Amino acid sequence: MSLKPALPLRPRPARALLALLAVSLVLGLAWLASSQWQSSSSRSALERLRADANRLHHLDALLLQLLDAESSVRGYLLSGNPVYLGPYQDGGLRVAETLATLRADDWRDAAQRAKLAELAQRVDRKLAVLASAVQTGVSPGIDAPEGGPGKQTMDDIRRIIGELRGDTLAEIDQSLIASFARFGNARELNLLLGAGILVLLLALVVALYRQGLLREKLAAMLHSENERLQAEVEQRTTELSSLATYLTNAREQEQARLARELHDELGALMTAAKLDAGWIARKLPADVMAPLRERFDRLLDTLNQGIAIKRKVVNDLRPPLLADLGLVEALRSLADSAAIGDREGRIELELPEEAPDLPPDTALALFRIAQEALTNVRRHAKATHATLALRVEPGALVLRIADNGIGFDPARLGRARHGLAGIAHRVQMLSGRLQVTSAPGKGTVIEARIPRTRT
Repeated sequence: MSLKPALPLRPRPARALLALLAVSLVLGLAWLASSQWQSSSSRSALERLRADANRLHHLDALLLQLLDAESSVRGYLLSGNPVYLGPYQDGGLRVAETLATLRADDWRDAAQRAKLAELAQRVDRKLAVLASAVQTGVSPGIDAPEGGPGKQTMDDIRRIIGELRGDTLAEIDQSLIASFARFGNARELNLLLGAGILVLLLALVVALYRQGLLREKLAAMLHSENERLQAEVEQRTTELSSLATYLTNAREQEQARLARELHDELGALMTAAKLDAGWIARKLPADVMAPLRERFDRLLDTLNQGIAIKRKVVNDLRPPLLADLGLVEALRSLADSAAIGDREGRIELELPEEAPDLPPDTALALFRIAQEALTNVRRHAKATHATLALRVEPGALVLRIADNGIGFDPARLGRARHGLAGIAHRVQMLSGRLQVTSAPGKGTVIEARIPRTRT
């Protein structure tokens, strides 16, 4: 049986698929990295904006605290009522806390830090002026054209706070502009990466689709090849089975011909020789026959043994009981022809009174199956007991041979088990089913089920 060589599979689709997956993975990682960077940048920008907003709040709060303190002192100076000094007395502590908070802020410009130091000096001076007014009851230099040191200091404070607010607002604007720029760049990058991933996913889908088509094509080719091989195997099996059937039938026919030849020709010759020897012994005088009697007796015994051997060979080649008395009697004579085991144990028979009418080839096949199975028991099983049974069931004949021998593993049968192979083939010729049950040390059971409908 010739087999076609397997078609080589090209690895290019698999490599292309792996390349697409690798590029998709790289773009996905880039997209994740971009999203992480954008999130981190946005968080930093928001934190910076919140810090700048807090700075503006602290600057405004400082100005309001100083104005409240100044208003409190003016109310006290105008009314002379100490109740108005409450905001001034509390304001000093709040102003100090606000200045400390502003100093702790992250001022990135040295000029801003210098302005903050100047603001702190002006605030101290303003608080000193207010303290002097509370102690003297009169605001120093209030009648001066410039409004005195308190007004000048407050104007300086407003100016410095305004400059710091302007710088802070400028930083906020710069942060917003940079954030918007980053958002734009990130959006473009995300669009580019997303488009690339979509294109790669589309290419991956196309590659998977083409790979699926290729797989289906290969599956169809393999299915077709398997069907062809299966058909070829079945054809070869049918041919071998037909050949085995022909050889089996030819062997049976040749054995029948040999049996007839031995029975008719050799049997007649040996019987004639035995009759002639007896006639010669009777015709010779007693005095002549006396010294030859031993040899004549040996000759007659040899002829009798030859006739017995001929009869046994003829019976093995073509059992006469099978044709004359039927399958049951042939099986009975087969079991009685030899013993099982070292102690001359007999074979137990479980046979019906008579078997149904069977075609000659069916009866012969069942006889040969039993003959081969019992031969295997005698040669290989080392059994002390065996059973030969024939059951007639509705639609089937069941032939069963069991022994208590050493057994074997049916799964490890070698090619040398020609006896079982011959039994299996004969069962197959009759469209039957063979079951062999055995295990090491547990004996063997051979059961052949033959349908009775076969003609």
